[in-house]
Amino acid sequence: MKLKAPETVFSSAGFCPGCGHGIGTNLVAKVMDGLGIQNGSISVSSVGCGGMNPMFFDTDTSIPMHGRAPATATGIKRIHPDKVVCTYQGDGDLASIGTAEIVHAAHRGEK
Repeated sequence: MKLKAPETVFSSAGFCPGCGHGIGTNLVAKVMDGLGIQNGSISVSSVGCGGMNPMFFDTDTSIPMHGRAPATATGIKRIHPDKVVCTYQGDGDLASIGTAEIVHAAHRGEK
């Protein structure tokens, strides 16, 4: 059986060997392919390695300042309620400098 790359991903290079970002990117792409939401999605990436997602995902993408992906995604979702909006963040972006953003998004009950 030959493995097939997800159609949502159009590049496979860029992450360091052994890095978990490649696995995460592949899994997100497979879910997007499986749900058929590629053309109705907007990705919000972080800076750093997560900020390379526009090179991988064939979706509309925004890259806000470090730690601000949840707030940016909230604004995009409110403007485009019909779109699937998702963030892809690393640990520093989400759990370090972005802690306040993700806690406030959760407190507001953002989708």
